Amino acid sequence: MIIKILEMKIWGLAVMACLFAACGSHPMLEGPEREILERLRAVRDCRQEIAVVWPGFNDPVYDAPMLYYTDSVCYGVNLSPIFSDSLGARLVHEEPELCVYKLPLPDSLPFHMETTLEFLDSTRYDYLSPVVVCSAPEIVARMVPDVTSDEGWIPMVLHEYAHGYQYAHRDFCRRVAEALPSHAESDMERLHKRLEWFDRAIRAENNALLEALAAEDTALRTACIRTFLRQRAERKARMAKELGDSMVRDEAFFELMEGMARYIEAEAGFHLGGYSEQDTWLHDTDHSGYFFATGYNLMRLFDRLGVDKERLYADSIRPLEVYLRETGTYE
Repeated sequence: MIIKILEMKIWGLAVMACLFAACGSHPMLEGPEREILERLRAVRDCRQEIAVVWPGFNDPVYDAPMLYYTDSVCYGVNLSPIFSDSLGARLVHEEPELCVYKLPLPDSLPFHMETTLEFLDSTRYDYLSPVVVCSAPEIVARMVPDVTSDEGWIPMVLHEYAHGYQYAHRDFCRRVAEALPSHAESDMERLHKRLEWFDRAIRAENNALLEALAAEDTALRTACIRTFLRQRAERKARMAKELGDSMVRDEAFFELMEGMARYIEAEAGFHLGGYSEQDTWLHDTDHSGYFFATGYNLMRLFDRLGVDKERLYADSIRPLEVYLRETGTYE
């Protein structure tokens, strides 16, 4: 697929027009919709805060539009003109960096918390352009009983915005489109539950990462990183032999994507007070797909080592341990 430079320019101009151009009526959300507006503002403000730990995260060039589903109607955030026209959306509120639209529900699904992206059908509104899609907190609470507040809901939305940020890097998106994973993420998640040797190896790798994060001196951290790199190389060699090279490649992709998304989600949760650094589910492979945890721990280690995280989506798609190896001499 070819993504023209003009396409990015048009998208950027559309976003900037929405964010900064004045419209004659200056519509505002009032009454019961005011609570929705405050939530959308909170998401915007949290994204700005996250840019402190992930520079560029709130850059309009990497913005993704959002669809916010209630039980009866949908609201769109920072939609391009083509997008809003295709869905029959009308502008109902605008302020700096927040244009809100109202539209009929695009579908009847009972729950949304995902980032959509179409790689093949050029007629779709999300063709090579990520869209964050989320249900209102009231709907989320019915489906995920542990999420009972906006402070629990916003980090989930920021997780999806992280995926929007990733795919908004057009060259990265093109590279993904040319080499889509051949295994479903859900299948990859269950590997360490299905294979005992794999689970042992993953636990050992993750423990080495956690020890590197806890190390108080450079020598100890270097030793932990060296152990991790050796263990990972051994596991991936066996993984390639017994499960196939494509599975090794797909793991690298999912760790890259979900590690960053969990990192952003966690930072949002810390900022809002809904998450704690003592929440073991964030970094423990027992509580989620293993590559969420290992990817998150690698992202945190990158911070300690001064890795430029923007490179992750500017370079070719590479395993995260490659960036780790480049930070020192671990052979």
